[in-house]
Amino acid sequence: MKAKIIKIEEKDSKYGGFFYFIFFKGEDGKSYRTCVYPRYGNFKRWRPVIEDFIKNEIKEIWLTGLVVKGKRLIDADSLFTVKKEVLV
Repeated sequence: MKAKIIKIEEKDSKYGGFFYFIFFKGEDGKSYRTCVYPRYGNFKRWRPVIEDFIKNEIKEIWLTGLVVKGKRLIDADSLFTVKKEVLV
């Protein structure tokens, strides 16, 4: 599946530390989300995407190869590819 990141929120974890909610708009027009924890191994894939969206302010980030599991939930272990566009 292909989807655009529309928002990323950093939240405190009740187990200590923090995690990220990442919200998407799929090319099908539906909304999706995933949760990413810095303590998990898959975070190394997500870190550059999160940093670009939050810190580098790249607001047009599309991911392809996302796997939907459950009701509008993206599998955080998806092996995605990234397409970025800088908005001027």
